[in-house]
Amino acid sequence: MTDNYGSRIFKMAIVLLGIVAAGTILKSASGVFVPLTVAFFIMLLLQPVAKRTASIVDNMLFRIKGKFGREHKSEESKLATIFSVILVLLLFVSLSLGIYVLIRGQIALILGKSSEIMSNIVEPIKSYMVSSGIFGDSAGVTSYINGLAESAMSIVPNAAKPIISGVFTFIMILFLTTFLMIGRRRLEDNLEKNLTAPNYKRIMHISEKIESNTRKFILTKLITSTLTGVFVGLGLMIFLEPQDAFIWGSIYFVMNFIPIYGSLIAGLGAILYTMAVFEHGSFLDAWPVIIVVMSINITISNAIEPRLMQFSLPIGPVTVLLAVIAWAWLWGAWGMILAVPITIMMKVMLEEINGKGWMTALMET
Repeated sequence: MTDNYGSRIFKMAIVLLGIVAAGTILKSASGVFVPLTVAFFIMLLLQPVAKRTASIVDNMLFRIKGKFGREHKSEESKLATIFSVILVLLLFVSLSLGIYVLIRGQIALILGKSSEIMSNIVEPIKSYMVSSGIFGDSAGVTSYINGLAESAMSIVPNAAKPIISGVFTFIMILFLTTFLMIGRRRLEDNLEKNLTAPNYKRIMHISEKIESNTRKFILTKLITSTLTGVFVGLGLMIFLEPQDAFIWGSIYFVMNFIPIYGSLIAGLGAILYTMAVFEHGSFLDAWPVIIVVMSINITISNAIEPRLMQFSLPIGPVTVLLAVIAWAWLWGAWGMILAVPITIMMKVMLEEINGKGWMTALMET
């Protein structure tokens, strides 16, 4: 009895040490792991398109010169696979660069008038706090609010840097995605050659299950985030200039990938910004903007997203919250965006390898 108890304690200690060691490595080497993880998920999204493109290119090559490299099991030749990856990545790069150029220009415009915007937000708050008398005298309130405003103003330019100066990271992700897409087929061939048929089929089944669940979630979030960003942008055109509405729609698109917190932060920012520059109203008259933003978000998240998802999320809300907090600590904003797909992969892998147990049941809460 004592030996069994000691053995369990020892195993738990080893597991905890492993978790701490893994967290330390992931955090210290985030500059490598973040681009690699992003590239992996991009590969998951683009792989079906690349496979279909490879089939089309392969048929064209067959008609022109015959078949190339037919020793492999796959229906597509080596040359067709390379062509398909290049074509798909060129399309992805063109779309990404177009969005980058548009967003960069709009952020520069917003940063150029950030002082005016901050003043329009701060003054109504300051007037309310002074008139209520709850927060002290006028001098104390003014000093406190001005301090907060200065802190916020110093954060805004730094917050825009990842979007404005992320060219190197984008190039690194692009290279990693290319190698992952091309190397995927070689890995499958090597596994088939070196493993027994049952083991190979089991690994491929687990891989397909993980990819299917993760891809379905990412595609659903991509579609719903796009719809949310577009409709929020169109709705904000009632209150803002078109270029300002566009940038806030883009921000909403990105932030919607962050579960729980993303939509709240984007919505609050859009409301504050809109009421700060809205000429026909005041900061305290925020209810029309709140109604527009909340109506769009609730409609898409409760009516459209469940239909597109076609399956219940394999992890529960508590797990989502804890995953977002943990990965945000490890990888910052990228961790918040990647938290749910990473956790889905971990849960499906545990379920397929070990079956349903206390760990998978815990992750469903």
